[in-house]
Amino acid sequence: MDRVFAFPRPRPRGLLGRRFEMDEQLVLLGGIVLSVGLLATLPGIPLKILGCLGAAGTCIWVTMVPYKGRTFLRWFEIRRTYRRLLRDGKLLYKSTAPFAGRRRDGTPVPVAQPVGVPESLEWITAKTAYGDIAVLLQPTQSMFVTCIEVEGAKNFGGLDGADKEALISAYEYLLKETAESGGRIEYVQWLARLLPTDPNAHAHDAAARRDPAAPSWLSDSYDELVDMVSVYAEDRRLFLVLGIPYTQELSAEALTYKTLHDGYAEVLGKEVEQFIRGLGGAQLRWVRNLDEPALASLIHHTYAPDHWINDTRGMDRASCWPAEMDAREPTRMAARSWEGADPWYTATAWIKQFPVLPVGVNFMAPLLLYVSDVILTVGVTMRLLPADKALEDAMADVTNEAGQADNHPGKIIDPREERELGASASTMHDLANGAAGVRLTGWVAVTAPDPELLVQHRNTVRAAAVKSQLALEWCDSEQYRAFANTLPMVTGLLKD
Repeated sequence: MDRVFAFPRPRPRGLLGRRFEMDEQLVLLGGIVLSVGLLATLPGIPLKILGCLGAAGTCIWVTMVPYKGRTFLRWFEIRRTYRRLLRDGKLLYKSTAPFAGRRRDGTPVPVAQPVGVPESLEWITAKTAYGDIAVLLQPTQSMFVTCIEVEGAKNFGGLDGADKEALISAYEYLLKETAESGGRIEYVQWLARLLPTDPNAHAHDAAARRDPAAPSWLSDSYDELVDMVSVYAEDRRLFLVLGIPYTQELSAEALTYKTLHDGYAEVLGKEVEQFIRGLGGAQLRWVRNLDEPALASLIHHTYAPDHWINDTRGMDRASCWPAEMDAREPTRMAARSWEGADPWYTATAWIKQFPVLPVGVNFMAPLLLYVSDVILTVGVTMRLLPADKALEDAMADVTNEAGQADNHPGKIIDPREERELGASASTMHDLANGAAGVRLTGWVAVTAPDPELLVQHRNTVRAAAVKSQLALEWCDSEQYRAFANTLPMVTGLLKD
């Protein structure tokens, strides 16, 4: 029997219960206090009633009534931040890399990053048995981040049930081993990059280089050779980003080396090397480590696809950011590469909910495989949890789902509540039976060369997400921040 998956509904993490976020609970509590205060101070019963109902009703409307797909409280914070950044001019970015220069040792001077990206990034080069690899230290996130390129099993959809189950179990073992082995890797981010390519590019290039004076037999022979060349119409890349939290223990171990920089490079290099050795057991093929030029090229390409991923000429920690970026438009973001004259437009959506109903292992195939002629990045960030911690969280979710269900006699039970309670209970039982525990979130970024085409591609991706049973929410007025979650930075997941 093929394995199926069901994801529990994302729950708010408030101080009391899981129905409201902490700020929503504070607003409701303030409304209660204000209502009681008005009852005690206002003269006359009519004024007391009006004051109490006005204060309580306003707080309830702000936190609970749907408003443009969210609530007024959610939009208040988003718009406040957006207007502040717009007023400060931070939503319009221009790189200073051409004027940054280099240090005495030849390393480039880091430049300011665009808004939304973690600040004060420090670049470290770690050595592994598989080659050098770039490590990004994010002081604001207390995180070390590194990236490798991998390839999954070929023709997964054509395998029979037993082979699929073997691959799933192998990957599950990798997650459990990473979480339970006492290593330092706690976060894993998958980045799937889909790029349409011109299937006739080779033929066009051959026609441009054709010599009219060449003999006819040579031209005919070359035409036959061109017809035999197999050209893929799409380029698909899969990147695995590892997140290692900054801890005092790690810093103390790094201090035992000659310099702190060298210590971080040695310690983190060993962690990454050990993880790469385990990829074979998960049926994942290691392709390459992303050193500083390769990682910088990937970041730059994500902003503007006319810069090719493998083009690492002149790419470093200073030139990795786009030449220009404009995030002033609420519904999209524009960025220009160093090579291009025209900007590329990007819109990013948050995967608001993963499938609650049971789905197969390839439930994301409509989004990852069947979307054509669209430049797309799908990022899934995971936090690996030990089995005990994951089971404890799952039991808390089931308790809250059951406690918040309305089971009064004579009342019809909402089938959606039953479905969500069943998904939470299924997750709890799977963890008890030895499944790997993770917390995850997902992001989807769509890129196009003009705004009209971007709207069409957004609709295409939305339709594919519906087929995958994913609920997308486009991050209007915070595109700059949402897009950063599709960069190899292991961001987008709330910390405890």
